[in-house]
Amino acid sequence: MDFDFFVEGPLLWIACIALIIGILTRVVFFLFSITQGNHDNHFRWSYFLATLGRSFLPFHRAVTKKPLYAIPRYIFHLCLIVVPMWFSGHIVLWEESRFGWSWTALPDAWIDWMALIVIALGAYFLIRHMILRDVRLSSNKSEYLLIVVTVLSFMTGYSLTHGNLDSIPLLGDNMRTIHVLSGEAMLVLAVSLFCRTRLNEERCTGCAACALSCPTGTIEANDEGNLRIFTYSPYQCIVCGECVNTCPEEAAELRHEMGMGNLFHLFSREEIRAAELTICEKCGALFAPTPQVEKIGQTITNQYINRCPSCKITNLVDYSLNWLPEPKNSEKAL
Repeated sequence: MDFDFFVEGPLLWIACIALIIGILTRVVFFLFSITQGNHDNHFRWSYFLATLGRSFLPFHRAVTKKPLYAIPRYIFHLCLIVVPMWFSGHIVLWEESRFGWSWTALPDAWIDWMALIVIALGAYFLIRHMILRDVRLSSNKSEYLLIVVTVLSFMTGYSLTHGNLDSIPLLGDNMRTIHVLSGEAMLVLAVSLFCRTRLNEERCTGCAACALSCPTGTIEANDEGNLRIFTYSPYQCIVCGECVNTCPEEAAELRHEMGMGNLFHLFSREEIRAAELTICEKCGALFAPTPQVEKIGQTITNQYINRCPSCKITNLVDYSLNWLPEPKNSEKAL
């Protein structure tokens, strides 16, 4: 079988079928997850309807907190969807297929500009991942792969319509095949692509504001032994951005992450953060997370900062009694 025929025929169908099965699986799992939650039926369905587009357009409530990052993401994802769907060359392929589907295409000039925007923003995201220390430390290899595949697909597609890379050896002769392969890779990667919450361990103080504000219970914080454990359930997340908006330390992030393991995390919860609890220096009880106590210690100076609330109250009472004025002689007689 000719390789080009295989790439543009059977392999393309395999990628499309994998995408359809993946989407249906995720919809079913998400519905099951939210109906098993503790929320009433009205909220369950509102969560489902609100989540349909949020995997592509996150940071709804946090867009004002990180506008320089969130707004380019909106533009990037909008162009990412519009270009393949409304490019005249792709619509012609649908017309010639067994489905015979057709719809009105956007002007080619618009498509060209949006393709260039995807390429430019993809390069920006890639450089940002490599240069910014916090982003680099919290990123994984799958993020780089996703950006490279996306940029490659749009770059080769733009070149096919303009011929500006045809002179490059090997690349020019195989441009169409590379374009189709990278597009198929995007379809397959989308199956395992989740937009999920991460907690930056260098910034997170373990205050649990994210868990308290989460409307679906996606993030939970439980004290176990000498640790406060934060767990996360992918299928309960509605990508509302409330955790990002609430976090006082800007430690919560909504980031894309690929992994087939996430696809089947229906019942299990994943640990995303563990913060050690501080031991009261007086009674030995465990109370606030150590990072939070240390953060407070940077702001105020108090010798009782490493004591639990009960011991602080006891100390305050003792302190007040010691400073009460001595009673007068007449009062003693009484």
